[in-house]
Amino acid sequence: MEAIDQIKDKAEDIFDNVKDYFEARWNLGVLNASSKVADTISSFTSILIMVIIGTIVLIFMSLSVAWLIGERLNSPALGFFCVGLFYVLVGIIVFIIKDKYIKLPIINSFIKKFYHED
Repeated sequence: MEAIDQIKDKAEDIFDNVKDYFEARWNLGVLNASSKVADTISSFTSILIMVIIGTIVLIFMSLSVAWLIGERLNSPALGFFCVGLFYVLVGIIVFIIKDKYIKLPIINSFIKKFYHED
C-alpha cells in the first residue's frame, strides 16, 4: 500500500512540475510577444510623428516655393501649377519604385522585429 502512495505522490509531483513548466513557457511567450508588439507600436508612433512634422514642413516649403516662382513669373497661379506638376512627377516616380524601395524594406523590418531575437 505504501508503494502505491509513493507512486501516487511522485505522479502528482511530476504533474505539478509539468504544469508549472507549461505555465512558465506560456508566460514567457506572452511576455516576448507583448515586448515585440510594444516595440513595433513605439517605432510606428515615432515614425508617424516624424511623418506629420515632415508633412507640415513640406507644405510650408511648397507654398513658399510656389509663391516665389509665381512672383518670378508674374503669375501666382503659374507658380502653384509648377509646384503641383513637380509633385505629380514625384508621385509617378514613387508609384513606379514603391515595391522595391518602400514595400519590401517595410516588410523586412517587421519580419526582423518579430522573428529575430536581440
